[in-house]
Amino acid sequence: MGRILRVDLSARRTAVESLDPSISAKFIGGAGLGAWLLSQQQHTELDPLAPENMIAFLTGPLAGTRIPGSDRYTVVARSPLTGIWGESDSGTFGARLKRAGYDALVITGQADIPTYLWITDETIEFRDAAHLWGKDTYEIESPIRAETHPQAEFVAIGPAGERLARIAAIMTNGRDGRAAARCGLGAVMGSKKLKAIAVHGRLELQIAYPDGLISALKTQVPRIRELRTSFTRYGSAGGIVAMEEIGDLPVKNWLGGNWADGANAISGITMVEK
Repeated sequence: MGRILRVDLSARRTAVESLDPSISAKFIGGAGLGAWLLSQQQHTELDPLAPENMIAFLTGPLAGTRIPGSDRYTVVARSPLTGIWGESDSGTFGARLKRAGYDALVITGQADIPTYLWITDETIEFRDAAHLWGKDTYEIESPIRAETHPQAEFVAIGPAGERLARIAAIMTNGRDGRAAARCGLGAVMGSKKLKAIAVHGRLELQIAYPDGLISALKTQVPRIRELRTSFTRYGSAGGIVAMEEIGDLPVKNWLGGNWADGANAISGITMVEK
């Protein structure tokens, strides 16, 4: 798609800009593009909860394709916990955002009243969220989809985000959803009085090498199905031992990456056995 949707909540204004191909090639994926966008922000010394600071929802180059896991998205902002880079990831919203025509959604400003955004491949609307404010993300699932589209995907905050708790998560969808739980980015949404963003898109994606994609899927999907058992049965804890082996386990807040005895003691397999 190659497009960025910018939303100014203070002015209730939107703008669409083209994404320079050289930028998307150099800063690959949601995290890469998010890092570039955040580096362009002029207000580097402001409080992360200040209206001028941005929060961005981003997709990767594979979002919306048939590749397993490609429906995920990345959300970035300056973290209320640290004042520096904050990044989290979650599922399903990314594919809808891409099919609405956008690689990135960048939000600045602060709404006057609780607000949610309704985005499709045809329109962008600012909607009153007063009736949703104060409710958790389970409670708002039915009204959000009743007011937008039965198959809309949405991201939202609950009371913790509304109250600017610096550990607040951003939830994707309702009861069966997923959490973008790192870095307290739910508080950034809350500071903007942004309760939720609902998206539904139907645009067809143009695949650069469709035959190559199909070939890769035929080769890799069976292997992915074989390997998914660990996460299906053990959740995130199913990957602890593997992450420790490559030095990517956040030991003592990333003072180290290895902890062989401890990793086995708290792994998903160990927890299930006990």
